[in-house]
Amino acid sequence: MRPVIEFHLDQSSGVATYLQIVQQVKEALRLGTIDVGDQLPTVREVVADLAINPNTVAKAYRELEHGGLVVARKGRGTFVAHTLASASVQHHDELRAQLEE
Repeated sequence: MRPVIEFHLDQSSGVATYLQIVQQVKEALRLGTIDVGDQLPTVREVVADLAINPNTVAKAYRELEHGGLVVARKGRGTFVAHTLASASVQHHDELRAQLEE
């Protein structure tokens, strides 16, 4: 199964790595590309993809959890608990279908 989000780091941005992960999740939530119930990649998957310290990923996920955006389920993973997408973004597919009719 393909992850719902793939993280990319910009080493030259001056932004801490964990904050880049937090910002990317928040942006995906705003755009509606990830939604409530979606599972974030595991810490192990992110570490393997980005070659970063597991504590960095865990810190990002803790910050997202503290903000109420995700919930960690022991042994199952981290799941989106709240969206930042506006109602209009959430209904694009429905509107598109209506317009096509």
